[in-house]
Amino acid sequence: MANLASYTIPNLIQGVSQQPDSQRDPTQGAIQINGMSSIAEGLRKRDHTRTLAKVSDTSFGDAFVHSILRDQSEEYLSVISNSFIKVYGLDGTEYPVSTAASGYSYLSSVVNARSQIRAVTVADYTFVCNLTAATAMDPAVAPETPRPSAHECLIWVRAANYGNDYKANVNGVQVSVTTPVAPVISSGTTVTENRISSEEIAANIATGLAGSGVSITQVSSVLWLQSSNPISVEVSDARANADITAILNEVQAFTELPTIAPVGYQVTISGDPGNNFDGYYVEFVPRDGTFNEGSWLETVGPGVEYKIDPSTMPHLLVRKSDGEFYFGPADGTTVAGIPGDLPSWGERTSGDYETSPDPSFIGFPINDVFIYKNRLGFLADENVILSRTREFFEFFPETVTTILDTDPIDLVASNNRVSVLRYAVPYQDELILFSAQYQFRFNAAETVLTPKTAQLTVLTQFEVDTDVRPQQAGGGIIFAQNNGDWTQMREFSVRGAGTALTADAQDLTGYVSAYVPSGIFKMTVNDTGNGLFAISGREQGAVGTGPVNYKNRIYVYKYFFRNSGSGSERAQSSWSYFELTGADEILQVLCVEEKLYLLVQYDDKVFLEVMSVMDRAEEQESMAPYPLLLDRRVTNTDKTPAPIRIAAATYDIQTNQTTFTLPFEARALTQIWTMWDLTEPNSTGPLFLGQTESGTAITCRGDYTGVDVVAGEPYQFRYRFTQFKAIAEVGGGKAARNVMRTQVRNAKLRYHETGFFQVKVMPEHRKEGFYTFDGTVSGVRNAAIGKPELLDASEVSRFYEGVFTIPIYGRGDRIYVELLNDRPIPCKFSTCEWVALLTSRAGSLQ
Repeated sequence: MANLASYTIPNLIQGVSQQPDSQRDPTQGAIQINGMSSIAEGLRKRDHTRTLAKVSDTSFGDAFVHSILRDQSEEYLSVISNSFIKVYGLDGTEYPVSTAASGYSYLSSVVNARSQIRAVTVADYTFVCNLTAATAMDPAVAPETPRPSAHECLIWVRAANYGNDYKANVNGVQVSVTTPVAPVISSGTTVTENRISSEEIAANIATGLAGSGVSITQVSSVLWLQSSNPISVEVSDARANADITAILNEVQAFTELPTIAPVGYQVTISGDPGNNFDGYYVEFVPRDGTFNEGSWLETVGPGVEYKIDPSTMPHLLVRKSDGEFYFGPADGTTVAGIPGDLPSWGERTSGDYETSPDPSFIGFPINDVFIYKNRLGFLADENVILSRTREFFEFFPETVTTILDTDPIDLVASNNRVSVLRYAVPYQDELILFSAQYQFRFNAAETVLTPKTAQLTVLTQFEVDTDVRPQQAGGGIIFAQNNGDWTQMREFSVRGAGTALTADAQDLTGYVSAYVPSGIFKMTVNDTGNGLFAISGREQGAVGTGPVNYKNRIYVYKYFFRNSGSGSERAQSSWSYFELTGADEILQVLCVEEKLYLLVQYDDKVFLEVMSVMDRAEEQESMAPYPLLLDRRVTNTDKTPAPIRIAAATYDIQTNQTTFTLPFEARALTQIWTMWDLTEPNSTGPLFLGQTESGTAITCRGDYTGVDVVAGEPYQFRYRFTQFKAIAEVGGGKAARNVMRTQVRNAKLRYHETGFFQVKVMPEHRKEGFYTFDGTVSGVRNAAIGKPELLDASEVSRFYEGVFTIPIYGRGDRIYVELLNDRPIPCKFSTCEWVALLTSRAGSLQ
C-alpha cells in the first residue's frame, strides 16, 4: 500500500558523516565545504577572509609559528626558525627582533621546526624550546674562590675555665696556657682574685706561637693561622678538648663553629645527631671587614657544579619598552629597553649532588613549559619539575637542612612503560600531562602544593599525536591521535572526585575516521562560539577524482552542550572544512575574540588574513544588507590598510575601460565588484565589474574611477544531503527502512537572509538538474526585482525567510541532492522537509 508522507529534517548543523547513507543521521550530510554549522543561524555559507597585510615577500621555509597573547593590547604572531625570528602584530605590523650574540646557536640543531621547536608565553616572557638540545650544568665548580686555602686554619678558644691547661702545637712549636684553679684563692690573710677570658687565653697562645713561622691574626677568642707552607696544628685541654678546638674544613656539628671567622671560610658539617640532613656545607659571612663577627650560611660543597648553563636552556623572547623584541638566553644580561636585567637561572646555593641534586631536566631537552600554582614548570623526559613558589627561575632548594613548602618539586611519571612527557594542560585546578601513550594527573594530595603533597598518577591510556598541542575546549581537552593517513580526535575529561573519580577520552571522529588528514600541527579554539580549528601539513594526496591539497584547508569542529535531566549532553558535533582556493598553504591559525587570524602562503609570499568565526554572521559596519563574501578581500577605501589597498583606478577614454590594480597577484579566480551605495535610493546593490585568474590587473567596461570597489576570490559553499529515505528508530539510533520504497516528489528547503543558492539534483542514470534561487522570489515580503531590501533601523528584513521547492521525482536511495553557492552572496538554511510516496512491502515488528 502506498502512502503520501513527509519527513522533516529538523536542522542541517551536524556536519559531515562518513557512514553509509542508510546509517547516517538525516541531520548530517555527506559533504560540507565552506559552510558554518551554527546553532543560532543554521547552516550558512562561512564568512570571508580579509587581507590585513603582506608580511613577507619570501617563504618562511622551515619555521615554527607561535602566538604571543600577553593581554588584549599585546597580541602577536612569532615566526621561529633555526636562523631567524620574526614578530608580527595582529594588524600585520612587523616588529624588529634583536638577538644575543649566540642567540641562534641554541636553535642551530633544528632541522624540522614544526616538530622540534616549542614555544610557551608566560607573562612577559616567551620561552622558546629546542626539543633536540639537552640541558646541561656549567662546568664551573664551587667554591669560586677555594676556602680554606691549602695553608689556612682556625683555633678557637671556646670557653675559659679555671684549672684548665690549654695547649697548642703549630709546626712543632708548643705553647701551654694554664688557668688558675679558682676565681679567688685565699692564703692566710692574702686573698688573690683571678680573672680569665677566652680572648686573653687566645692572645697568650698567639704570643707563644710567634716562632712557628705562621701568620696569626686574632679577633676575640679566634686565631686565624695563615702560611705559604704547610701547617701542622694540634690543640688540647684538660677538659677532654671541650674548651679549645682547631678548625680546618670539617666539624661534626654546627655548634662547633665560632661566630667569628674570615670572610668566605667554608666548613663541612659532617654529622649532626640532632638533624636528619647530614653532610651539608656552610660559609662564613662577616658583618663587615674580612675577619670579624658574622654568621655561617649554607653553601655548595667544594668541587660541585653549581650553575645551570643558560646557553642550553630555553631562550627568552621578550618585548622591549620601545616595542621591539629581544631574543637570547636567560643569563642576567642588561638589555636596553627591558626594565632591570634579564632573569637568570638560579644557582645551587647549598648541599652537593646527593643533598641538593641537579634538577632532573639536566641532560634532557625541555619538552614543555607551563605555570602552575605560582610555579614555573618544565617537562623533560619522564619528569615534571616545578620551580620554587613565586621564584620562577629557581630550581634548587634554599636549604638542605629541611624541606620547605616553597622548595622545587621534581617527580617522575612512574609506569611500566617509558612515558616521555610532552604537554602539560591546566584543567580543573590540576595539570593533565600527556605522553605519547598515557595521560597523567598532577595535583596536590592536600590543599597546598608542596614537595610533600605533590602527586603524579596515571589516569588513562590513549595514544597521542605529540606533534600538535592538546587544546582545552569547554569542559574537556581535545587531543589528536595519528591513524595512518588520517587523524582521530578525542576529548579528554574527568568526572567525579576522590575514589569516585573517572577519566575518559571520548572519540569525536568515530563517524569521520578518514576525514581529518594526518600531519595536524596546529589547533586553536573559539571558546565563545564553541569551535575548534585545525590545519595540516600533509602533502597532497589523491582522493576520488583527483589530487587534494590538504594544506589550504581548515578543519572545523563545532560543538554545543545543553542541559538535560541527567546532566549536560552533546547537542551538536559537527565536522567540516573551510577551503582557501588560491592558497598554497596555511601556516598558522589563531582564534582571538571570535576572529580567526591566518598566516597564508600564496606562491612564495605570505599574507596575514582574518575571518570572523562567530556563530552569527559577521555584522556589517554599514547598513548594507550583507557583505560580499570574497576571500582575500581588499577594497580601495580606508576599510583596507593602505599598504594592501587597491590602487587608484585608471580610465582609458579611448577604449572606455577602467583598470584596477590588485595589491597581490591573483592565484585563483579573483573578481572585483562595486560596493553598496546606500546614499543612492535607486542603487541596485553590488555590480560585478570583472575578473582575472592571474596577474594584478582587472579591467572593466565603463568609467569607475570614482566608485568604491571590493576585490577577492569567490569561494564555493557546498553541502550534500543524506539521501532522502524512510527512517526508523532502531536500538537508540536511526536506520533506513530497507523494505520501504521512498519515491520522493520534492523537498521543501527553508532559508532565511539568503540572496543566492543553487540546488543540484543528481539522479542515477538521468541528467542532473540545477535549480537556482536568486533572491527575486515574489513570495518573500517586500521583494523588489533586482534590488535586495536595505535594512532599516528595526532590521525587520533580517528575519525574512521563505521555502524553496526542490523538484526531485525519483527514488530517494538513487538520488543525491546538493546545495551550492559560488557567488559572493550569503545563504542560510534551517530545515528541510521532503515529500514522498512510501510503498511498504512488509509491516514492521518494531
